[in-house]
Amino acid sequence: MRDEIKIEGLGVVYLRRPKSFVVINDLISEYGANQENRARLARLSAAILGVCWDHDRNKNHPPIYDAAGADCIRYGGEVLEWMIVRKTVLPDLYSKTLPLFVEIWNLMPKEEEVSEKADYFPEEGNAGPGSAENSKGLGAGA
Repeated sequence: MRDEIKIEGLGVVYLRRPKSFVVINDLISEYGANQENRARLARLSAAILGVCWDHDRNKNHPPIYDAAGADCIRYGGEVLEWMIVRKTVLPDLYSKTLPLFVEIWNLMPKEEEVSEKADYFPEEGNAGPGSAENSKGLGAGA
């Protein structure tokens, strides 16, 4: 993922990966469901910038996303309001954040990767490392 972007009105904004795959999933899911709704896309553009915002390297800080609430649209509205007050040029915001959707999409584990990990699980009849049988061998449960 890129390290920074320049948005007219905000200047250079330093970025970091979102800290959670759940947050990435929230954004991707909303984006897929709202491609025809321009108002929602505006909020999602602001939301993606907000969750990728590096709070350590940037001087100003937008609101923080509540992952437990899982409401990207509401959060995007809060960030958009925060940006408008700071005279952010909205068309520039939209054009610069659209590539970030692709970049965070690429951070998500792909089906092949998940399938490979799933193949690691023990086959039926094979107790595996977390079984009671193995725990007894380590002196647990005695």
